[in-house]
Order: sequence, then C-alpha cells, then structure tokens
Amino acid sequence: MIKIPKSLLSLSKAAEKYGFSRESLKDYVKRGRLEAVLKDGRYWTTDQAMRRYIQSRDLKKIPKRYRKKH
Repeated sequence: MIKIPKSLLSLSKAAEKYGFSRESLKDYVKRGRLEAVLKDGRYWTTDQAMRRYIQSRDLKKIPKRYRKKH
C-alpha cells in the first residue's frame, strides 16, 4: 500500500470540507479546472489547489439554482 502524504486530500474529503460533491470535483479535474494527481485509481488534491479553484470561479456563470445561498 502506498503511503499518501498528509497534505493530499482525497476528492471525497475535499468535497466534504469545501461543500462540493465528489463527482463535481472529479469533473473539474478532468476539465483541468482543479489540480489533482491520480494515485491507485483515485484522485488526490490539496487545500491550496482547492483554494485556487474556488477563487477562480466566476459566480455569474453558475446557474442560480446551483449557487450557494449566503
């Protein structure tokens, strides 16, 4: 079994921590919007990559029904 560094987050953990679905994060990785690495068939990302992705989002392009209500 490969030991994963603590700085890496599985997409499931990142989704839980940042309020996304795992499937949407996987889609963002495949589109090149979110930096991640593939290890043993699972994608892994970092807090820094998640923050960069969140800052790069243009909320005007997200349909209103998917926007978070704050």
